[in-house]
Amino acid sequence: MILDTNVLLWSVVGDTSKISLEVQAEIDARVSVGNAAVSAITFWEMRHARRKNNPAVKLPPIAGLRQDLLRSGLREIPLTGDVLIDGIELADSGFHDDPMDQMIVATALSENLPLATADRRIQAWANQTGRLEIVPLR
Repeated sequence: MILDTNVLLWSVVGDTSKISLEVQAEIDARVSVGNAAVSAITFWEMRHARRKNNPAVKLPPIAGLRQDLLRSGLREIPLTGDVLIDGIELADSGFHDDPMDQMIVATALSENLPLATADRRIQAWANQTGRLEIVPLR
């Protein structure tokens, strides 16, 4: 399972208004055995949100958080040239123009893993194309 940035944020802060307790338990279990992952761009997004002093993002320094998450079993999938190219090709085929979402979805597709996301645009695209399995959060 790949976690979208918001899902990882909600999981870290324990926001059960966004993720059900059952999904949180599944994420925790998957992390503990190395079966949950994020695109490397997720940490960039988290750091960017913290840099902008987004009041919704109450996180410790991202570098330390990243190390803690990786030590706990979360896998980080690096961006490759193929993923970057595939992300742009997603945009060329009707996916929306957010480059971070393009990279996260391209990562999920390249790894052939479902994506846990609340992003309605990603969900709509996945439902329309059938190319990506979405993990329900509730």
